[in-house]
Amino acid sequence: MASLAPLTIERAYMTFLFPFAYHMQCRDKLCNELTKENFSFFTLQNKSLEDAFYGESISISHEELAQFFYPFIEDKLFPDNSDRHDFIRFSKAFHAEGSLLYREDTFAYEIVSIDITLCPFGNGIITMRTKMTDSTHDFSDVLNFIHYFRVLEAKLWEEKGASHHFPFGHFSSTGDLLFKHFVPYLFPYLPYQQADTYDGLPFFEDERMFSSAFLLCKEGEKILDEHLFRLGQVDGKKPDGNPFISSTNPHYIADYVKEHTHTRWAPNSYIVTSAQAQIAISNLSFKESKHSIEEFMGTHYYNLFIHYFYKMMLLKVSFEYSEISWRKDKLVVDELIELITKFSARYYFDEVVVRTEGKEISQALRKFFRINEHYIETKATLESLYRTLEDRSDNRNNRLLFILTVFTVVSGIYGMNLVIEEWDSTVDWKSIFGYTAFEWFALIIALSGIGLSLILVCYSIFTTFRNHFRRYKRNLP
Repeated sequence: MASLAPLTIERAYMTFLFPFAYHMQCRDKLCNELTKENFSFFTLQNKSLEDAFYGESISISHEELAQFFYPFIEDKLFPDNSDRHDFIRFSKAFHAEGSLLYREDTFAYEIVSIDITLCPFGNGIITMRTKMTDSTHDFSDVLNFIHYFRVLEAKLWEEKGASHHFPFGHFSSTGDLLFKHFVPYLFPYLPYQQADTYDGLPFFEDERMFSSAFLLCKEGEKILDEHLFRLGQVDGKKPDGNPFISSTNPHYIADYVKEHTHTRWAPNSYIVTSAQAQIAISNLSFKESKHSIEEFMGTHYYNLFIHYFYKMMLLKVSFEYSEISWRKDKLVVDELIELITKFSARYYFDEVVVRTEGKEISQALRKFFRINEHYIETKATLESLYRTLEDRSDNRNNRLLFILTVFTVVSGIYGMNLVIEEWDSTVDWKSIFGYTAFEWFALIIALSGIGLSLILVCYSIFTTFRNHFRRYKRNLP
């Protein structure tokens, strides 16, 4: 392939989604903490928030948000009070300007605002809204910025070395920037981050945030397939600073672009969706694109948000049933089935968007997040696990029933003769050494029957308390 065609980006708006887990028992306390830190609880009724978090004269119509989704999902996405067990969003504007340094490159940018949304079932999403603040940018530089910013903690050698620099401090990673300065008060509520690991978050792929962006290139510049391919793959630069594209096959690139690109507004605007990013690009003027930018930050953001939540939930359940120990009873599987049933009944819908364009983008998100496949696989696996563990439980019950039947039969054979006469009065335990073989047999049967009954009663009490504690800990809505 010939050298890559340049493209000048005049405005770049980026949104990064970071999933996290939290303890449901701490939900109310966490809401109070965010309120104390001057985060605003987001409701559609509060029209003063329409232009509070998006920067430079960009305003999100709450009426348009309300009309974009079906009522059965709108009610849950935008609850009118924070006591609900639905999606509770808190937002705060920061307008902090700094730079990301990587080797010889410096990318000036601004963190416009941060959302912390507490989702059902102990999940949450941090949304970081950023924009690049230089007047113009090279296309490869913008993609390079997105590539390195989305990495919370660099593990690969080619990603190490990126750092953030602000007037208030210097940070070696995006994770440090987020949790040491912007939301340090969130850290104690995140059990996996406290252990300095993201391994317990199965929905957090490669420790990279999901990227969403709206790029405005110079008015009238031609947007080529190679540009769209690089958007979907987030291909920025090679370590030597040259533009990078992760394929040299023009046919492969053309097929990829055809599959991943929403072309409703071509040749001026495109939306590329992949497993790691959803990026819109336009060659119209800012004035002509302003409404599209507002849709990107409003309706399209929430369309992405709800489908990203679907993906999180299904991967979470898949992870949890993969961790089931066969030595345990079917309680865990019962809980997972209850969780997926409540998730399906209350939040999971094939269609959530009313408008045609939104439906088309929804279909792309479902496809590249593999939501339908995950859902079918999860339900089938849970049902299979449930039947298997139920069979194991039946076998245990059958063994217990056999033991009780033996006691009953033995007692029934001997009837009232299975007694020791001196038990009618005060028992002299020293005399047991003089028992006959029949009296020893009667003593063993009596003590083992009493002991078995005590064990069953204690196990039943223990199981009941354990079940109540687990349900309290999970606190399912």
